[in-house]
Amino acid sequence: MMKAQFRERDGEIVLQVCGRLAEGWVDELEKSWQGRENAGKVTTVDLRGVSFVDGAGRKLLQRMYREGARFVASGLLVQEVVDQVTGGHK
Repeated sequence: MMKAQFRERDGEIVLQVCGRLAEGWVDELEKSWQGRENAGKVTTVDLRGVSFVDGAGRKLLQRMYREGARFVASGLLVQEVVDQVTGGHK
């Protein structure tokens, strides 16, 4: 299961993601990301609630990063994925 929702924090729109970012749920996150124009410009994707990322999730994170997303992550697994996606730049 995966949940994604927009929040405003410190004047910035944040896409908060919780659960497993794996095939089957990646499409849901992609729809949320594509709908960001409706919520304002998302610059931060909060992955602190994510417990797992598979290959499909990694590909989506790479695309999001290329489109300007910054990531907030915790946990060794998710932090490692973010480091690989961003080259160490969050």
